[in-house]
Amino acid sequence: MKRLLFILIFIGLIFAPLSIDSYELSSSKLRPGQDGSIKITLKNIQPSGVTTIVQSINNVNVYYTPTEGIEIKSTNPITMGTIQGGSTAIVTVPIKILPNTKGGIVVISFSIKQENGDTQSLNVPVQILNPPILTVSTDKQTIGSTDVLNVTIKNNGGSANKLVVKLNSTDKFSFSGTDQIFVGDVKDSKTFSMPIDSRNADEGVNFIPLIFTYEQEGGDSTSEDKPISVTIKKEKADVVFTQEALIVTSIDGVLKLKVKNIGRPLIDFRVILEDENIKAKETKEIKLGDFNTGDEKTISINIFADTKPGVQNTKIKLKWLEEDVEKEEEISVPIAVSSDADVGIFIDSKPSPLTSGGEHTLSVLISNIGSYRIENVEVSLEEGDILYILNAQKSQYIGKLESDDFSTVQYKVRIKNIPAGTHPLSVIVKYKDQSGIWIQKNVTSSIVIRPAEEAGKKNGNVLFYVIPTMLILAFAYWYFRKRKKQQSVAK
Repeated sequence: MKRLLFILIFIGLIFAPLSIDSYELSSSKLRPGQDGSIKITLKNIQPSGVTTIVQSINNVNVYYTPTEGIEIKSTNPITMGTIQGGSTAIVTVPIKILPNTKGGIVVISFSIKQENGDTQSLNVPVQILNPPILTVSTDKQTIGSTDVLNVTIKNNGGSANKLVVKLNSTDKFSFSGTDQIFVGDVKDSKTFSMPIDSRNADEGVNFIPLIFTYEQEGGDSTSEDKPISVTIKKEKADVVFTQEALIVTSIDGVLKLKVKNIGRPLIDFRVILEDENIKAKETKEIKLGDFNTGDEKTISINIFADTKPGVQNTKIKLKWLEEDVEKEEEISVPIAVSSDADVGIFIDSKPSPLTSGGEHTLSVLISNIGSYRIENVEVSLEEGDILYILNAQKSQYIGKLESDDFSTVQYKVRIKNIPAGTHPLSVIVKYKDQSGIWIQKNVTSSIVIRPAEEAGKKNGNVLFYVIPTMLILAFAYWYFRKRKKQQSVAK
């Protein structure tokens, strides 16, 4: 055992051990054109169990193998000379990544030789980072609701391989007919077509949120946001809507609209009623076909007006074709919704009955029998062939009437000398409903005219009852006075 140990010590004295302790790069990732260095640490350390001083290592040289894409700025070999026993030596190898070097990992091989000793090898991997430098441009700055953009990608860096274009968000923009676009390898420049749908985007300046996914040189995958700015100018159908007939709140009705094209011709033009308050009962889409400039058509849609009276901004969607691409636009059309306003008219007279040639006071009662308030109520009585109006004016103003409310106006009249019987009397009521629309209602009431003689008969009948009553009162007065006088005499 001692002899074996002596032999090992003898060999160690003759052939001192040289070891590669470590290596270190100045940067973990280097770019083309960038300088760096590799620091290699060598050690002359005696073996375990050897107690004598290790012999020096003489004539140590570091050789390197020329590597494509990397310039090693040192002579070959690099002379280290003698490394004393138990000591450490460091060799620094300056390098430069050539400008045209592709990204990836490049290995530099080293050989460390010593006099009368073995040769040791060292492989140092160098990661070269050469990312693409992508610039995006388009052939248009302004696009329509649906359009095709020719997008050009210029690359001033490393190759971008298997490039795919996607949208980071589809809230406002989407691709027409696909969810992504495969572009392929982009080394210098590449142009591709991008069909874009921007109907959900607001008109004006917007950013299309593109995201590029690709493989860098060396095989690493990465993604990069590349939003591009465009101005959205939505195509508009130059059509004018005119309401042809009123609709009434809370009941079924027919919405009639006159549509006139004052712009360019529209192919396969359609009108769709999409409103929450004025609801289509059956079909909500009306097809007008090819709608040329100057064309005018009337459409009718069965609806239910689930809204208060007034002018309602009603949502209507327009659709048409342009170059086989469907365009659409949503507009607001003011639609007047009338209330179910209506009035009832009741007539009474004093004295009664109405007699030919007699003077009377007519009470005209106006009642609001609709569901909503009416305002600026005005009543006019027409003389016609049956009476003369003795008031200064034929019209009388009432004002506002709430639902189920009423008001009365009086007219002093003289009945013309007309035959007894039933005759028509015209009453005109004018008012404004809650939609702001003026309504005039002409009501013909039937009134009964009695002969003039009946006025006297009525007076005679009155006297028939009045005279006996007066006699009874006179007798009672006489009886009361007589009794009082007798009581006075008795005292």
